[in-house]
Amino acid sequence: MRLEPTPRPEQTLRVSARLITASTILHLSSDELERCITQEQTENPALEVQEQRVCLFCGALLRGSSSVCSSCGHYAPAGAPEGSATPPGENDAGAAWERFLQPFYDMDNYGFVEADAEAEDDPLARIATSEPLAERLLQQLEALIPPEEAPIAEHLVGNLNERGYLEISTAEISRYLDVPLERVEYVLKQLQTLEPVGIGARDLRECLLIQLEALAEQETPHPLARTLIERYLDRLGRSQYQEIARELKVPEQEVRAASAYIRSRLYPFPAHTYRLDSHLPQRESSAMYVRPDVIIRRGDNGFEVEVIEEKRYHFVVNRGYQAADGERASPALQRYFSQQSDRARFFIDCVQRRWRTLKQVAEVVVEQQRDFLEKGIRYLRPLTRAEVAARLGLDEGTVSRATANKYALLPNGRLIPFSDFFDSSLGVKDILREIIQQEAPQRRLSDEELRRLLAERGIHLARRTVTKYREEMGIGSSRER
Repeated sequence: MRLEPTPRPEQTLRVSARLITASTILHLSSDELERCITQEQTENPALEVQEQRVCLFCGALLRGSSSVCSSCGHYAPAGAPEGSATPPGENDAGAAWERFLQPFYDMDNYGFVEADAEAEDDPLARIATSEPLAERLLQQLEALIPPEEAPIAEHLVGNLNERGYLEISTAEISRYLDVPLERVEYVLKQLQTLEPVGIGARDLRECLLIQLEALAEQETPHPLARTLIERYLDRLGRSQYQEIARELKVPEQEVRAASAYIRSRLYPFPAHTYRLDSHLPQRESSAMYVRPDVIIRRGDNGFEVEVIEEKRYHFVVNRGYQAADGERASPALQRYFSQQSDRARFFIDCVQRRWRTLKQVAEVVVEQQRDFLEKGIRYLRPLTRAEVAARLGLDEGTVSRATANKYALLPNGRLIPFSDFFDSSLGVKDILREIIQQEAPQRRLSDEELRRLLAERGIHLARRTVTKYREEMGIGSSRER
């Protein structure tokens, strides 16, 4: 019998340019879509855009040149606001727009913390500042270790390299400071519990194991991940999947899946993640305002969802181009008219598909988070984009793109990112905020004490997670409070 190579049929997914364009438009924010519409209208004479002025607070149409919405009475600028508004002080409209947004569009505290008016008027508070990683780590360590261990903490943090690894051994620090080795190891362990996760590791293996342990508090990691890191890290870097699978007596596909998990969920240089995902606010020279994409309001039959863009824009294909497309003309001119008309129809279809998808997703989210809308943040139930996708028969990536960079205006006037509907930690943060507000001024609670109080309420979190939530809410440590 002759052995000859036989071609094997393979299925290849080909993504068309039209699909990419439709996905891109779905992913755009409201400001990006506005710029996209302006650009398309400029480049394609077959596309006509009729724009209505709408109130960005209630979604009602604005009549005439009035700057006040007749439906809700709130201020609205004469023109549609751009993504970058006029800096306050240059004209009255820009300043009024800023004053209007501040009391209502508070996306951080849901109304539980009052803003400090003096801080808002302080011009120095508007200057962007930068906090070095070393300074941040020392501040966090002060809340975890006794005061007499401060020199050890300074020595450890001072010997971190640009990647976040400890460059000298604990024995060297012990000899240099003339302190027991156990004390140095203790402070190092506390340092390794801080953010960014993996900081203070002495090598790549220890860094990945620290991150894997932290990740295990939130999800179940791949069962082979720890084994690969502990025993086969060098071979894993050389992609020797077959040899590793043979030694572990597992399918090679399992090793590849574990490797993909490690590469996607763990990061080898923790100090770099601090630069990429800084806790500091990003400020521009000109004020940037966020506009709601979806308005959720109470109706006669429950909550109603309205997409503002759908009321604001109306698209049509230029009648002259439609008529010229069928008239007798030179082939080149007729082809040009046809291409521009098709391009305009496709663009209109993509935008309208965006509106339909966004409205469908919002309706499902509102249905699932009804208790949150009626009773408050503590009733926010766990919800994933995969659940919404399954309900609508869509791909999870489509739901993710539809909710990315989108904002919803709640019935109570609070503006929140769409991602908050899928963040079940917000209820826990609200409880944590309440506990901190009720603490005695003379006795501030440490993160470990906060963890125990949450556990008494049935919320079991690691101390590291409590610290993370506290910092995300902008609340200082027990010493800073």
